[in-house]
Amino acid sequence: MHKTGRDWTTIALVALTQTLVLSTLYLIQDTVWQHTKYPTSGFALTIAIIGGVLWCTPVLAGALSNIGMLLQRKNASEPIGEPLPNLVCFRFMSRGTNPDSLRSSIESVRAVMRERPLFDYIIEACVETAQPNLPDDTIQMLLPADYQTPNGTLFKGRALQYAMEQSQIPDDAWIMHCDEESHIHESLVYGIYHAITEEEASGKHRIGQGAILYYNSLDEHPFLTLADSVRTGDDIGRFHLQNRYWQVPVWGFHGSFILVRNNVEQNVGFDFGPNGSITEDAFWALVSTENGARSRWVDGYMVEQGTERVIDFIKQRRRWYVGLVKVVRHAPVKVSLRLPLAVFTALWSVSWVAILYTYFDYLLGYKSPELVQAIGNLSFASYVVIYTVGLRHNLMLYQVSLSRKIRLYAMQILFIPAFAALEAAAVLYAIGRPETGFHVVQKKQTSVGAHSPLTGTRMVPAEPARSRSRRLSPT
Repeated sequence: MHKTGRDWTTIALVALTQTLVLSTLYLIQDTVWQHTKYPTSGFALTIAIIGGVLWCTPVLAGALSNIGMLLQRKNASEPIGEPLPNLVCFRFMSRGTNPDSLRSSIESVRAVMRERPLFDYIIEACVETAQPNLPDDTIQMLLPADYQTPNGTLFKGRALQYAMEQSQIPDDAWIMHCDEESHIHESLVYGIYHAITEEEASGKHRIGQGAILYYNSLDEHPFLTLADSVRTGDDIGRFHLQNRYWQVPVWGFHGSFILVRNNVEQNVGFDFGPNGSITEDAFWALVSTENGARSRWVDGYMVEQGTERVIDFIKQRRRWYVGLVKVVRHAPVKVSLRLPLAVFTALWSVSWVAILYTYFDYLLGYKSPELVQAIGNLSFASYVVIYTVGLRHNLMLYQVSLSRKIRLYAMQILFIPAFAALEAAAVLYAIGRPETGFHVVQKKQTSVGAHSPLTGTRMVPAEPARSRSRRLSPT
């Protein structure tokens, strides 16, 4: 197995951020709280009890995520050896409404693979609208408007099922699932190489997932991009913990950056019906696990775009929340597999309350019991760590000056109450008006530019019709 050293920078950042945030919280509380004053009226006591319980509730999720960060390793190094014998298929899913973004993502694969020819590859794009300007060597699958699965699966799950049925790749090929704006970094190619090498040698054929970055819109939309730092932090934290160490996706998968052997994917498919169509990724993860599959961590980064409008941010989270509730209720798996997801979906429902209560408690001026204070502070500090570590990993590829980097870290921490308010709006929106469709976030064209994983992309000549799988000669 390919081993890498500990990521001591991330480990140090976790320890430093926890220490600074906890120290600051205690200092402020010692200053503003009336130490001999406890709530006496029925209303104040009720608020204090309920608030204290909610304040402590997210500590489990935050602590597990922080543990995952402390166990983080450096990304895999460039492999030395023969190219893989297995074919790798980069499979893009797109409605076809943003052709420039899809083309740019495909070009990112071609550019990196030209420089790092570690395995044969093909590119597939399943689209609802024909894309005339894609590179000629892209295998385009046009999803028929009248296509239906036997179980009536909708939205992206329907498209995934169609692509799986239509693809001509062999059973031992590996698929890297991508969204239309997914750009790959060279570190991901190394990670794919090492993961497939290990899985083929062991015969386990585990399903892989890794970290996704969202820095592409940091210049144009800094507020919402910083709000998405929590997603990268969550990858580095609890998703890293479940995939590298537990090897069971108890919290599901993301819909992109899924590395799976073709025969493993075909063993389950995506035809889960309407209840499995909102968050088809998490539904598929649990069903695959029920059928014997296990998960693993894949080193390297995929780069995607976050939301660019507040309403899209809220609707995106609303879809996730409603979809996960459906997974918990309807996934045909044993209770022990659904229970962790149920617990953490419930914690998500109140985590925003815990963050906001940290500030609200200062206004009350009442001293909390020491145990409640300690757990509440740890809970809040853990979430600050998730945002901070998420930002750190995004800034590893986003080149900015030291002064701006300091400002971004300051903004990341100062805006946490606002981010909590957005998460609160999404949960309340989901409860009040549950998602009935599949909200697609509107995003601008993703270009290969100064802050992209790639620079200097050039076109690769098209190949003859069925020779899209090729061995690239080492440079």
